[in-house]
Amino acid sequence: MLKIKIADIAIAAIEGVLVAGLFSFWSPCPVGEHIMGCHWVSNVTVALSSAVILLSLLKLLSGEVLFRRGINSAVLLISLIQAFVPGWLIAICAHEHMRCHVYSQPAVVTVAGIVALITIGELVLDRKPATV
Repeated sequence: MLKIKIADIAIAAIEGVLVAGLFSFWSPCPVGEHIMGCHWVSNVTVALSSAVILLSLLKLLSGEVLFRRGINSAVLLISLIQAFVPGWLIAICAHEHMRCHVYSQPAVVTVAGIVALITIGELVLDRKPATV
């Protein structure tokens, strides 16, 4: 049980670093006269990360296996969607040297992949039969 709580804290911390990074060191292109696609990618990513953080904190409070499995499934789905936001669901800037290509997109995809792997690991470790 302690391993799972550490995983929940790690997921919340990783997503928190992503949110903080998107507002500072992984920030998208600045908003000027024209709002770039990476601005919308950043907004969607912050919303999805906030949902994952909230679900991870809710999972810390619960000890029920079925509840934890449901939240893990939701976190896995959100992280997979989050990985496809930059470049696939929302187009980012066309120039490969822009911030969104160099910093934002790799950071979002990497964090979403790490969270998905941790969540898959939790689902595998939590495979014992649930008593209803």
